[in-house]
Amino acid sequence: MMFNRQAFSLLGTSLMLLVAPSLQAAPSENQWQAFSTAAVTNHILPRYQALADSSASLSQATQQFCKQPTEQGLAQAKQDFHNTMAAWQGIQHVQFGPVEILMRNFSLQFWPDKKNLGGKQLAGLLNNEDPASLSDERFRAASVAIKGLPAMERLLFADDALNQFQNHPFRCQLTVTVADYIAGMGRDIRHEWQQYADEFKQIDGEGYYEDTTEAVTDLLKAMVEPVEVVRDMKILRPLGKSEQRAKPRRSESWRSERSLDNMIINLQALHELYRTGGDNSPYNLLKLEGASEQAERIEQRFQSLISQLKAVPAPLYRSVKTPEHYQQLRQISVDLKAQTNDMEAAMKPLNIQLGFNSRDGD
Repeated sequence: MMFNRQAFSLLGTSLMLLVAPSLQAAPSENQWQAFSTAAVTNHILPRYQALADSSASLSQATQQFCKQPTEQGLAQAKQDFHNTMAAWQGIQHVQFGPVEILMRNFSLQFWPDKKNLGGKQLAGLLNNEDPASLSDERFRAASVAIKGLPAMERLLFADDALNQFQNHPFRCQLTVTVADYIAGMGRDIRHEWQQYADEFKQIDGEGYYEDTTEAVTDLLKAMVEPVEVVRDMKILRPLGKSEQRAKPRRSESWRSERSLDNMIINLQALHELYRTGGDNSPYNLLKLEGASEQAERIEQRFQSLISQLKAVPAPLYRSVKTPEHYQQLRQISVDLKAQTNDMEAAMKPLNIQLGFNSRDGD
């Protein structure tokens, strides 16, 4: 009788081992294909369209403003800058595809600028006042530090900006040139992504990706890695080692006072990508793989992080010097680290290996 019970127990265990993999098999190719298509169609393309539209408006606003610099015209240009930076922050996490070509990602936003290259090179341009430096050929060959949104921010949000624009026509010419360059990048990236999108919608090994898993890996890296960027670059850098040693001007977009807005938009975009695809979203696929608790923890933490950031008073460069809010930001950084760990761990039940982290070695 003892032998029979043991045999029955062993048989049951064997059957469980045989059945378990089928109950928690990795997401199918059809499921990943559905997620890829949804991510490109509903998440990436609309966000690049928003960048193209807002940067075109910024270009038009600076041209109009520079015909006759007024307080109202400057206010409109600043608002269009905010709209363009918001659009960029909403798609900043996608660091693959057309945005990589010709270093457009760095041209759009060269940050952090640890050696103040943007400030030095902009000052050089403004001091020389050489119209030839703004020609299409010369400007295309110029440093990425003076072509994008940080350069535009320095120009529009400088102290006494209106007076400087009114008394230094070359400053207006430079601002129009930078805005036009940003708009051109936005337009080109949107156009090229409309073609690049096909790489995700019909993956047959003949295009850029060998298989669906390879394409999905790019999308999931764009969802996971930026959480660490928000923590390390956008919070911990300005926090420094202590409240007394905080570095407010290390904050992203501190001149335009939108550092907190940037981070909120970043996390909202990542949260949306996590839920993109309905039944085939990463959130739902984790549940199907038996990782419901993990899926819910990531979901709830996204919501909590966004709420916590909204509760920090703007601008960030003041909050990092306030004891209460300094500790508030420290806690957010702890929660961001936990979110990174959970999201990286979530790749195991999804049978995805993210591989090389583009930030390794930073």
